[in-house]
Amino acid sequence: MTNPALGVSISSLGLPEFAERFRQWMTDHQAELNPLFAPHSDYDLRVDAARRLRKLLFDHEWGRAGWPEGFGGAGGDPLFRAVLHDELHQAGWPGPAVFEHLEIIAPALIEFADPGFAAEVLPDFLDGSRSWSQGFSEPEAGSDLASLRTRATLDGEDLVVSGHKIWTSWSKWAHWCLALVRTGTAEQRHRGLSMIAIDLNSPGVQVRPIRQANGTDELAEVWFDDVRVPRRQLVGQVDGGWRVAMHLLARERGTVSWLRQGDFRQRLTASSKVFPENLDRQLGDVVLQLAGLRAAGATLLAREAAGQQLGPEAAYNKLLMTRTEQNLYNLLRDLDGVPVALPGTHTEHALLQQDYLFSRIVTIYGGSQQMQLITVARHILGLGNG
Repeated sequence: MTNPALGVSISSLGLPEFAERFRQWMTDHQAELNPLFAPHSDYDLRVDAARRLRKLLFDHEWGRAGWPEGFGGAGGDPLFRAVLHDELHQAGWPGPAVFEHLEIIAPALIEFADPGFAAEVLPDFLDGSRSWSQGFSEPEAGSDLASLRTRATLDGEDLVVSGHKIWTSWSKWAHWCLALVRTGTAEQRHRGLSMIAIDLNSPGVQVRPIRQANGTDELAEVWFDDVRVPRRQLVGQVDGGWRVAMHLLARERGTVSWLRQGDFRQRLTASSKVFPENLDRQLGDVVLQLAGLRAAGATLLAREAAGQQLGPEAAYNKLLMTRTEQNLYNLLRDLDGVPVALPGTHTEHALLQQDYLFSRIVTIYGGSQQMQLITVARHILGLGNG
């Protein structure tokens, strides 16, 4: 069986002219885009290509579409960004990299941060010149974020931060960290947490990349030793960080699924091999799961564009995304025919090895699969509430 055609347009969401103009622009700028679309197993090269792509899109106004004016954007709702991501994937863009944190963190800065601070930092975020990481998990606080210990103490117009974060994605390349810290007592649990933006070049910050089983160092540990942070860099209110955290996690579990499904579709269609008949059922399952994830992602995008808050449905999207990702890389592993534990001699196998091994952890990050199932059971199905 040959590769399935999964290049379905998003124009049904009401932006066909915008999509067509962007496709024409990509055709006209193919020479500039080709090196930025090249797949890299080296994450330094991958992040550099993503930043240069963001800069190119921003300079030609495309990267400003769908972001508010006054924060570096050109206006319009989030569907414009969804169109860009969709068309990029269909043109062969290999994956989101630091684009994911833009979609997770930038909306929170717009909604909760001091407007002056947000207006200062967001243009550099949109054009790729400065990137962000997200500091939630700690060695003693993973899924139970309410037990975190990194502390911020008010001292005049500053907060003084000390503590230790772990599993912070992209921190090796980030300039900022949006960190959840304790400003109240341990007994207050989630009611004593605040969200702050920390400049990672500040004195007292140490970032140490973590080498993962798949050979990459996307994740890192971050230490804060009496780091002074201006109070204006609070995102939300003092002791009001839990609300911001839930906003971020809803996007990580929900609307980012649109980016991820595009990544999965591109990964499947980019395979250079023919699918043998013995993989027909696996292939069919993955295609159906991709269609379901795409539909669920489009539903959340439409809600966001209408100004609605994302609710527990984001947990459902995370479950769909997890299942689809693992099944996709199981399929590509079987198609490749080389054990993923063995080092590859070419880029395609090296990428498969990285992606397959990473897919083993997707039931944990962003909230474990068990937590997502509990959320769906209680808040969507109404189970266990009687």
